[in-house]
Amino acid sequence: MISGEFSSPLPDPRVLLIEDNPAVAETLQKFIERSGMRTAWAQTGARAIELKRSFVPDVVLVDLELPDTSGVALIGWLSGLHDCGIIVVSGRGEEAERIVGLELGADDYIAKPPQLREMVARIRAVHRRSHLRAAVRGTPPSAAVPAMHPVQAGPWQIDLQRRSVIDAEGRPLPVTAAEFAALQELLLAQGEPVSRERLSEVALRRPWRPEDRSIDQLIFSLRRKLGDGEGGCRAIQSVRGAGYILATPRLPAPG
Repeated sequence: MISGEFSSPLPDPRVLLIEDNPAVAETLQKFIERSGMRTAWAQTGARAIELKRSFVPDVVLVDLELPDTSGVALIGWLSGLHDCGIIVVSGRGEEAERIVGLELGADDYIAKPPQLREMVARIRAVHRRSHLRAAVRGTPPSAAVPAMHPVQAGPWQIDLQRRSVIDAEGRPLPVTAAEFAALQELLLAQGEPVSRERLSEVALRRPWRPEDRSIDQLIFSLRRKLGDGEGGCRAIQSVRGAGYILATPRLPAPG
Protein backbone atom coordinates (compact mmCIF):
# COMPACT_ATOMS: atom_id res chain seq x y z
CA MET A 1 0.00 0.00 0.00
CA ILE A 2 0.93 3.64 -0.35
CA SER A 3 1.79 4.93 3.09
CA GLY A 4 2.91 8.21 4.60
CA GLU A 5 1.30 11.63 4.76
CA PHE A 6 -1.16 10.71 2.01
CA SER A 7 -3.38 8.93 4.52
CA SER A 8 -4.07 12.15 6.47
CA PRO A 9 -7.75 13.12 6.14
CA LEU A 10 -8.56 16.54 4.78
CA PRO A 11 -11.47 18.74 5.83
CA ASP A 12 -14.12 19.46 3.24
CA PRO A 13 -12.88 22.19 0.91
CA ARG A 14 -14.20 25.74 0.79
CA VAL A 15 -15.28 26.41 -2.79
CA LEU A 16 -15.50 29.78 -4.55
CA LEU A 17 -17.78 29.63 -7.59
CA ILE A 18 -17.20 32.36 -10.18
CA GLU A 19 -20.19 32.26 -12.54
CA ASP A 20 -22.07 35.10 -14.20
CA ASN A 21 -25.36 33.19 -14.64
CA PRO A 22 -27.36 33.29 -11.34
CA ALA A 23 -29.51 30.26 -12.21
CA VAL A 24 -26.48 28.12 -13.05
CA ALA A 25 -24.64 29.36 -9.96
CA GLU A 26 -27.60 28.50 -7.70
CA THR A 27 -27.82 24.95 -9.05
CA LEU A 28 -24.09 24.33 -8.67
CA GLN A 29 -23.93 25.92 -5.22
CA LYS A 30 -26.79 23.83 -3.84
CA PHE A 31 -25.27 20.58 -5.08
CA ILE A 32 -21.79 21.43 -3.80
CA GLU A 33 -23.17 22.37 -0.38
CA ARG A 34 -25.23 19.16 -0.19
CA SER A 35 -21.90 17.36 -0.63
CA GLY A 36 -20.65 18.91 2.63
CA MET A 37 -18.62 21.83 1.28
CA ARG A 38 -18.95 25.52 2.09
CA THR A 39 -19.37 27.80 -0.90
CA ALA A 40 -19.31 31.43 -1.93
CA TRP A 41 -20.50 32.86 -5.24
CA ALA A 42 -19.06 35.69 -7.30
CA GLN A 43 -20.88 36.95 -10.38
CA THR A 44 -18.02 39.20 -11.50
CA GLY A 45 -14.24 39.18 -11.47
CA ALA A 46 -14.17 42.12 -9.05
CA ARG A 47 -16.39 40.30 -6.56
CA ALA A 48 -14.26 37.18 -7.00
CA ILE A 49 -11.15 39.07 -5.92
CA GLU A 50 -12.98 40.35 -2.81
CA LEU A 51 -14.19 36.86 -1.87
CA LYS A 52 -10.79 35.31 -2.52
CA ARG A 53 -9.44 37.52 0.27
CA SER A 54 -12.37 37.29 2.71
CA PHE A 55 -13.70 33.74 2.12
CA VAL A 56 -10.25 32.15 1.60
CA PRO A 57 -11.33 29.25 -0.66
CA ASP A 58 -9.46 25.99 -1.07
CA VAL A 59 -10.74 25.49 -4.63
CA VAL A 60 -11.95 28.09 -7.15
CA LEU A 61 -14.21 27.30 -10.12
CA VAL A 62 -13.65 29.94 -12.82
CA ASP A 63 -16.13 30.53 -15.63
CA LEU A 64 -14.28 31.92 -18.64
CA GLU A 65 -17.17 34.21 -19.65
CA LEU A 66 -17.38 37.05 -17.10
CA PRO A 67 -18.98 40.47 -17.59
CA ASP A 68 -16.13 42.63 -16.30
CA THR A 69 -12.89 40.72 -16.87
CA SER A 70 -11.29 37.81 -18.68
CA GLY A 71 -11.58 34.48 -16.93
CA VAL A 72 -8.13 33.62 -18.27
CA ALA A 73 -6.67 36.74 -16.62
CA LEU A 74 -8.33 35.77 -13.35
CA ILE A 75 -6.79 32.29 -13.57
CA GLY A 76 -3.36 33.84 -14.08
CA TRP A 77 -3.83 35.95 -10.95
CA LEU A 78 -5.08 33.02 -8.86
CA SER A 79 -2.30 30.68 -9.97
CA GLY A 80 0.30 33.26 -8.99
CA LEU A 81 -0.94 33.10 -5.38
CA HIS A 82 -0.11 29.36 -5.08
CA ASP A 83 -2.68 28.87 -2.30
CA CYS A 84 -5.74 27.25 -3.89
CA GLY A 85 -6.79 24.75 -6.52
CA ILE A 86 -8.22 26.14 -9.76
CA ILE A 87 -10.77 24.52 -12.07
CA VAL A 88 -11.66 26.04 -15.43
CA VAL A 89 -15.37 25.96 -16.31
CA SER A 90 -15.48 25.85 -20.08
CA GLY A 91 -18.11 25.92 -22.82
CA ARG A 92 -17.59 23.97 -26.01
CA GLY A 93 -16.62 27.07 -27.99
CA GLU A 94 -13.90 28.11 -25.56
CA GLU A 95 -11.27 25.43 -26.21
CA ALA A 96 -8.44 27.86 -26.96
CA GLU A 97 -9.10 29.87 -23.79
CA ARG A 98 -9.44 26.66 -21.76
CA ILE A 99 -6.01 25.50 -22.94
CA VAL A 100 -4.51 28.89 -22.11
CA GLY A 101 -6.07 28.67 -18.64
CA LEU A 102 -4.49 25.27 -18.06
CA GLU A 103 -1.15 26.55 -19.28
CA LEU A 104 -1.42 29.46 -16.82
CA GLY A 105 -1.73 27.06 -13.91
CA ALA A 106 -5.30 25.77 -13.64
CA ASP A 107 -5.47 22.24 -12.22
CA ASP A 108 -8.42 20.88 -14.16
CA TYR A 109 -11.39 21.81 -16.32
CA ILE A 110 -15.09 21.06 -16.33
CA ALA A 111 -17.09 21.25 -19.53
CA LYS A 112 -20.48 22.95 -19.51
CA PRO A 113 -23.05 21.79 -18.64
CA PRO A 114 -21.27 19.95 -15.82
CA GLN A 115 -22.15 16.51 -14.54
CA LEU A 116 -22.76 17.38 -10.89
CA ARG A 117 -21.36 14.25 -9.24
CA GLU A 118 -18.29 14.34 -11.45
CA MET A 119 -17.87 18.03 -10.63
CA VAL A 120 -17.80 17.28 -6.89
CA ALA A 121 -15.31 14.45 -7.43
CA ARG A 122 -13.05 16.77 -9.43
CA ILE A 123 -13.27 19.47 -6.74
CA ARG A 124 -12.17 16.99 -4.08
CA ALA A 125 -9.34 15.66 -6.27
CA VAL A 126 -8.01 19.16 -6.99
CA HIS A 127 -8.31 20.05 -3.30
CA ARG A 128 -6.28 16.98 -2.36
CA ARG A 129 -3.58 17.64 -4.95
CA SER A 130 -3.21 21.32 -4.05
CA HIS A 131 -2.76 20.48 -0.35
CA LEU A 132 -0.20 17.81 -1.11
CA ARG A 133 1.74 20.09 -3.44
CA ALA A 134 1.81 22.71 -0.70
CA ALA A 135 3.23 20.08 1.64
CA VAL A 136 5.89 19.17 -0.93
CA ARG A 137 6.91 22.84 -1.06
CA GLY A 138 7.11 22.84 2.75
CA THR A 139 4.46 25.54 3.05
CA PRO A 140 1.18 23.76 3.83
CA PRO A 141 -1.88 26.06 3.78
CA SER A 142 -3.23 24.60 7.01
CA ALA A 143 -2.19 22.42 9.93
CA ALA A 144 -4.13 19.54 8.34
CA VAL A 145 -1.18 18.65 6.12
CA PRO A 146 2.34 18.51 7.60
CA ALA A 147 5.56 18.75 5.63
CA MET A 148 5.88 15.82 3.24
CA HIS A 149 8.02 12.80 4.07
CA PRO A 150 9.14 10.10 1.62
CA VAL A 151 6.23 7.89 0.62
CA GLN A 152 6.33 4.09 0.42
CA ALA A 153 4.51 2.75 -2.63
CA GLY A 154 4.94 -1.01 -2.72
CA PRO A 155 8.70 -1.70 -3.03
CA TRP A 156 9.52 1.87 -4.07
CA GLN A 157 10.31 4.82 -1.85
CA ILE A 158 9.33 8.08 -3.53
CA ASP A 159 10.72 11.34 -2.20
CA LEU A 160 8.76 14.20 -3.75
CA GLN A 161 10.96 16.89 -2.25
CA ARG A 162 14.23 15.36 -3.50
CA ARG A 163 12.52 14.06 -6.65
CA SER A 164 13.99 10.60 -6.30
CA VAL A 165 12.76 6.99 -6.53
CA ILE A 166 14.55 4.25 -4.58
CA ASP A 167 13.92 0.54 -5.09
CA ALA A 168 13.71 -2.18 -2.43
CA GLU A 169 17.51 -2.65 -2.44
CA GLY A 170 18.15 1.05 -1.92
CA ARG A 171 19.17 1.71 -5.51
CA PRO A 172 17.98 4.90 -7.26
CA LEU A 173 15.87 4.45 -10.36
CA PRO A 174 17.07 6.54 -13.32
CA VAL A 175 13.86 8.41 -14.15
CA THR A 176 13.74 11.49 -16.37
CA ALA A 177 12.23 14.80 -15.24
CA ALA A 178 9.13 14.14 -17.34
CA GLU A 179 8.75 10.61 -15.95
CA PHE A 180 9.04 11.83 -12.38
CA ALA A 181 6.51 14.61 -13.02
CA ALA A 182 4.03 12.01 -14.31
CA LEU A 183 4.75 9.67 -11.39
CA GLN A 184 4.26 12.50 -8.90
CA GLU A 185 0.91 13.42 -10.44
CA LEU A 186 -0.25 9.80 -10.30
CA LEU A 187 0.87 9.52 -6.68
CA LEU A 188 -0.79 12.75 -5.60
CA ALA A 189 -4.05 11.57 -7.16
CA GLN A 190 -4.21 8.91 -4.39
CA GLY A 191 -5.92 6.21 -6.40
CA GLU A 192 -7.95 8.45 -8.71
CA PRO A 193 -7.37 8.24 -12.47
CA VAL A 194 -5.27 11.00 -14.04
CA SER A 195 -6.17 11.97 -17.58
CA ARG A 196 -3.74 12.09 -20.49
CA GLU A 197 -4.56 15.79 -20.74
CA ARG A 198 -3.36 16.41 -17.19
CA LEU A 199 -0.26 14.22 -17.57
CA SER A 200 0.69 16.04 -20.75
CA GLU A 201 0.35 19.41 -18.99
CA VAL A 202 2.50 18.51 -15.99
CA ALA A 203 5.05 16.20 -17.63
CA LEU A 204 5.44 17.51 -21.18
CA ARG A 205 4.29 21.11 -20.64
CA ARG A 206 2.00 21.06 -23.65
CA PRO A 207 -1.68 20.41 -24.41
CA TRP A 208 -2.58 16.82 -25.25
CA ARG A 209 -4.12 15.82 -28.56
CA PRO A 210 -5.86 12.48 -29.27
CA GLU A 211 -3.33 11.58 -31.96
CA ASP A 212 -0.39 12.29 -29.64
CA ARG A 213 1.09 9.05 -28.24
CA SER A 214 3.82 10.72 -26.18
CA ILE A 215 2.07 10.18 -22.84
CA ASP A 216 1.44 6.52 -23.60
CA GLN A 217 5.13 6.11 -24.44
CA LEU A 218 6.09 7.92 -21.23
CA ILE A 219 3.89 5.61 -19.16
CA PHE A 220 5.29 2.56 -20.97
CA SER A 221 8.82 3.68 -20.04
CA LEU A 222 7.81 4.22 -16.40
CA ARG A 223 6.19 0.80 -16.26
CA ARG A 224 9.40 -0.86 -17.40
CA LYS A 225 11.51 1.05 -14.88
CA LEU A 226 9.12 0.28 -12.02
CA GLY A 227 9.28 -3.42 -12.81
CA ASP A 228 5.98 -3.73 -14.61
CA GLY A 229 4.91 -7.34 -14.82
CA GLU A 230 6.87 -8.60 -11.80
CA GLY A 231 4.72 -10.84 -9.65
CA GLY A 232 1.83 -10.41 -12.06
CA CYS A 233 1.21 -6.77 -11.21
CA ARG A 234 1.09 -3.66 -13.35
CA ALA A 235 2.33 -0.64 -11.42
CA ILE A 236 0.51 1.88 -13.59
CA GLN A 237 -2.83 0.76 -14.95
CA SER A 238 -4.90 2.29 -17.72
CA VAL A 239 -8.51 3.23 -16.99
CA ARG A 240 -10.61 3.27 -20.13
CA GLY A 241 -11.80 6.77 -20.94
CA ALA A 242 -10.18 8.25 -17.82
CA GLY A 243 -6.40 7.94 -18.17
CA TYR A 244 -3.98 6.19 -15.84
CA ILE A 245 -3.89 5.19 -12.21
CA LEU A 246 -1.04 4.22 -9.87
CA ALA A 247 -2.12 0.82 -8.60
CA THR A 248 -1.18 -0.84 -5.35
CA PRO A 249 1.48 -3.39 -6.38
CA ARG A 250 1.10 -7.01 -5.32
CA LEU A 251 4.67 -7.05 -4.10
CA PRO A 252 5.82 -7.03 -0.46
CA ALA A 253 7.06 -3.68 0.85
CA PRO A 254 10.67 -3.78 2.05
CA GLY A 255 11.50 -4.15 5.72
